[in-house]
Amino acid sequence: MIRAATTLLSLLWAGSVAAQTSELRLVEELRLGRVDGSGPDVFAEIHDLALDSSGRIYVLDPGWRDVRLFDRDGRFIRRLAPEGEGPGERRHRPQFPARVTWDDHRARLWIDDRRFLSVLDSLGVEHARDTYMPDFPRDRGHPTGVVVAVDREGRVYEQQYRSTGDTVYSYAARGQATPGREISGDTLHIDTRALVQRGSPQTSRSEGGTMRVTFFAPERDHIAWSISPEGTVWLADLDEPRLHELTMVGDTLSTLDILRKDLSELDVSPEGWFWARRMADSDESVWDVLDNCGVHVGSASVPYTVTVTEVGSAGVIHVVASDQLDINSVVRLRLDAEVFRRSC
Repeated sequence: MIRAATTLLSLLWAGSVAAQTSELRLVEELRLGRVDGSGPDVFAEIHDLALDSSGRIYVLDPGWRDVRLFDRDGRFIRRLAPEGEGPGERRHRPQFPARVTWDDHRARLWIDDRRFLSVLDSLGVEHARDTYMPDFPRDRGHPTGVVVAVDREGRVYEQQYRSTGDTVYSYAARGQATPGREISGDTLHIDTRALVQRGSPQTSRSEGGTMRVTFFAPERDHIAWSISPEGTVWLADLDEPRLHELTMVGDTLSTLDILRKDLSELDVSPEGWFWARRMADSDESVWDVLDNCGVHVGSASVPYTVTVTEVGSAGVIHVVASDQLDINSVVRLRLDAEVFRRSC
């Protein structure tokens, strides 16, 4: 029955695409970021951002070694997680991509860079921390993870990685959070990528002698994926223009056709609308927007490079924008279209 319903949904969508390819308009409502000065809205290197239920904005900037909290109107409130070793502080490592995730269920902010996890409230009070420093000879196959989402029921999701030999495997893991990092529960295999050499071997010299170092990194992603507020996983296979909705045990709930397959990011709004950002081939950033039934509503674009998208309700998104000088800013955009959840 599920397979038949999935096929019918794809056919209904395909028949409506030709009439649904309008250009959508994004209206800029707020911009945080200045080129110079020393104020809290001067950013160095934004890794991620998060929003809480009141619209406050949490900006993770390892370049300035803190998280900055702004209200929904862009007024600065306070610094969180400043550099240090004490309670509420953390060691910021710009070389490790870090994530911030707001947990509405517990009113907590998760800050994670795969090495150090800290959980704070909006006042900066620390409620949990955990450190993982791998012992490479023994832990090469041990999974490392970063918290990426919390669903409506308070279940926490990690993107986990396991490296064995010349291959990297990635997973979505879900579970009830413990005071530390342990995410115990269902684990869904997402992607498998080969490790490939990046650049020429580098020579490192020290008093003890000379050593040649070769750097390896995973090949490009094959899958873009996102967690829905209900706790299902939406996958976009980058080699075919389709979206798949899966349970955490791997059962397929639905499959939708989309216009393009060159996606770099997939996000799902609280209404179940999809924002699929295309791979950038210019300074312009473009999203294909689909409603909760998979009907393509249109395409929306902005004339600058976007590195992070945080999708909210009612057609509002927050993005990290980067200009030609790599100056970061946080921008709130609103879709100039009615956004609602309809019966499919």
